[in-house]
Amino acid sequence: MAATTLSKHSSSSLSGSVFLITSDGRILNLPIPSRSSRDPLNWCAWKRSCAFLALMVFGIVGLVIIQAPSLMVTELSEEFTTEDMKPFRIDVLVSAPTLLLGIGAFIWIPLSLAVGRRPVFLLCSGILTGATLWAGITKSFYQLLVAVCLQGLASGIATSTMLLMIIDITFIHQRPHGISAFWSLVGSMSLVCLSLVPEVVRLGSTWHTFYLVWTIPSLAAFLLAFFFYPETYFYRPAVAFDGRVLMQSATEKVEIYQDWEEVPGGKALPQLPEKSKLVASVKELRLWGTIEGGWKSMLACYPQILMCVLNPLIFWVSILNAVAFGGMLSIGITYPTLLAAPPYSLPVGAIALVNMGAVVGALLAWPASGIMIARITRRLSMRNGGVRHAEYYLPAFVLPILSAAASVILYGLAGERKWHWIWVYVSYMLNTFGFVGLATANTLWITEAFPRWAAAAVAIVGGGSYVISFGISFAILPWIKSQGFARANIEIGVLTLVVGLVLIPVAFWGKSLRQYIHGRWAINEGGALRPQQTN
Repeated sequence: MAATTLSKHSSSSLSGSVFLITSDGRILNLPIPSRSSRDPLNWCAWKRSCAFLALMVFGIVGLVIIQAPSLMVTELSEEFTTEDMKPFRIDVLVSAPTLLLGIGAFIWIPLSLAVGRRPVFLLCSGILTGATLWAGITKSFYQLLVAVCLQGLASGIATSTMLLMIIDITFIHQRPHGISAFWSLVGSMSLVCLSLVPEVVRLGSTWHTFYLVWTIPSLAAFLLAFFFYPETYFYRPAVAFDGRVLMQSATEKVEIYQDWEEVPGGKALPQLPEKSKLVASVKELRLWGTIEGGWKSMLACYPQILMCVLNPLIFWVSILNAVAFGGMLSIGITYPTLLAAPPYSLPVGAIALVNMGAVVGALLAWPASGIMIARITRRLSMRNGGVRHAEYYLPAFVLPILSAAASVILYGLAGERKWHWIWVYVSYMLNTFGFVGLATANTLWITEAFPRWAAAAVAIVGGGSYVISFGISFAILPWIKSQGFARANIEIGVLTLVVGLVLIPVAFWGKSLRQYIHGRWAINEGGALRPQQTN
């Protein structure tokens, strides 16, 4: 008997659409967990929480370290002369990590498909720790530059591969909460730590102190990764359920078979139980495991990345993210000089507290991007007979786009017209709210709309947008110089709104375009949300 795909009451035929809510309002735990102990969806709440903690700590430490040079420019300029830095300038220590942050996405995501998430996580944690220690002890500008570049490269996992790692350990309905919590907590806590950077430097009387002190959190992040994050890249086998066999595809569809003989690849071999929990726990600490697909999946990811560049529904998100990050750079690069100059003339400590306003924005983005969008998608799914389409995540873009645009417009007007300094703090708060919310919306949309291309799509948005923003960073100051402070920022805000308006045609015609793209090009499942075991 041929396999039959569950209809509206089990799954939609369109990739990116899933039957998620039953007629009585019960949310299904999809994908269905297997019986394997390696399946992260089988983990208890405590084990999953520890894994999430390991991800979050690394994200916080990495973002603090790569942003710290922007708060230590004065101290760095005092130590290195123009001759020491030729052919570079001191600001390369601020901009170079951003470029490497983007490049890291194109390395770590494909590599995680070949060797697994855990080895890549440990590798990045080790690089970050070693590079931070190196930065603390070196007295050479060129060695410091290499060290901060390695920090940026390692931290690239936080804005790319870690999003897939969060998806690995969550059910479909938990993703908005998990992704928004990660972005919100990592963003807010890293900003709190950044506000303390000037004090750490002042106490040690040198920028070396910061890197030596932060070698300790970097090492702690490595230890958390080693002990609390087992491998989560799991090929989902067919499972027996209610007298039938259910096979879940990489797009999270479910097909029903009457017996194992009909299942492609046959019945998976049973996993032998370990002799004890201790033995199982020790095996989870292996540095290297066996990943089905391996290097073939890695090589297949790069053509998918190219296809994602040509995919308008993904390329749009990448451009939107880059423009929004450009607005954040405009504020981040100029606010220290603005607040230090008359009529504000604020001390360094007070200027650093701008980050505390941004903390508020990041924390507010959690309920706005996680809880709210989860409720919206639930309501829309209920109205659609329990089927959730990827387009139901599009409302998550509205508030972040408006907030990101309003923040730079407000900042430009406040800076040029010398409004009260509180408006600078408010604009940074709105900007952070918009950026965190946008990061959550981006991740949900690209991974749910194109589940087979999830890895490649995250690489484009998480990597490509940061590479583009690196180029934008060099244009910010010349732009302001030629257009004026207010006009340049207003133009960035308007550009954010214009790119954001693409949301309207995507909402109307995105589903049809997705169906066309999936039917024509989506073949390889190596980088999918839930890779399927076929043999």
